Amino acid sequence: MELIKVTRLDIDLIKNLPPKILAELITFEEVIPDGIMSVICEFNSFYKKERHNFLNYRPDLLEKMYHARNKRKRLAEKEEGDSVVNNINLENEEEIQFIKDYPQFKPLIESIICRDENREIVNVIPIDEYLAEN
Repeated sequence: MELIKVTRLDIDLIKNLPPKILAELITFEEVIPDGIMSVICEFNSFYKKERHNFLNYRPDLLEKMYHARNKRKRLAEKEEGDSVVNNINLENEEEIQFIKDYPQFKPLIESIICRDENREIVNVIPIDEYLAEN
């Protein structure tokens, strides 16, 4: 049985990002995974506007973002199984790697939700426990 792993972000935190984290995310010099960035943009219009403005002056960073998306898409299509499921799992891996590389952003993720092929939740693993095991 192939599990789909999805990160559950802390929406309350994202809606009320502390100014220090917000400022760091806006001017962050690396690629922020799409799943994290899109949720922050959805719930925080100030972040969306300011990050967009920041990226307008950083074509090198935009290029890295597009490259990461294309790479994930190619990998998802190469792997056996459903390419949509593969893409979701790869995106989850990017988000986990992101908080491993930049632990100051770990509070953004609450847990990992594991779903079966019918999309039913089979397990919810708190992020600290997941990181300790992986």
